[in-house]
Amino acid sequence: MPDRTASPDDEAHEPLGKGAQTRQAVLQAAIDRFGRDGFRATKIADVARDAGVGPTVTYAYFPNKEALFEAALDEDAAGAISEAAAMTAERMQAGDLSIAVVLGMVDAVERHPLARRVLAGLEPHATARLLELPALEELRKFITEQLRHNQTIGLARTDIDPAVIANGILSIMLSMLMSVLQFGVEEAAPYAVDVLAVFEAATGPVGPLSTPEPPGPAPG
Repeated sequence: MPDRTASPDDEAHEPLGKGAQTRQAVLQAAIDRFGRDGFRATKIADVARDAGVGPTVTYAYFPNKEALFEAALDEDAAGAISEAAAMTAERMQAGDLSIAVVLGMVDAVERHPLARRVLAGLEPHATARLLELPALEELRKFITEQLRHNQTIGLARTDIDPAVIANGILSIMLSMLMSVLQFGVEEAAPYAVDVLAVFEAATGPVGPLSTPEPPGPAPG
């Protein structure tokens, strides 16, 4: 049988070892419990019970509740961002990157309770951590590359810096998400059209100047 070097795809599909499976079970239980009850109300013993492990097992992977919360938030937010990026890629067929990113995140965060809780302002001590996520940097790179691609095919203006605009899109996107989750859809909805107009002005192709209509005949 010929030798075959394992590829990254092979490694990604290899089953997790027992320790990694236990850690993942604890993380998922923490995401659900913190997302539902919040940091202060959650006990390590609750998470361990939900994960089906003994109360001391979690300390083999996370030294304290703060470390478990941060790891759970990183995991949940990364999952939401990954889903949003995938949905953005699908919606890019329409060519509207800004709207696709916002719709992708709004949709994805509904399936990620801890990320949603933090974005809703219910864990103010953790909000800043969202800006430091490696997954957010990956989404920023993705948006930058999509903007560059759109520039080459005439779907985005060519006089902008894609990296700078990508940062702006992400900042506005996070602000929109927090507004929707904290104030409700009905309160935030009146501003949606205006925000999308900003996106369009910032990224849309610059069309030819319109020719003014000739004046009509003077009234008799």
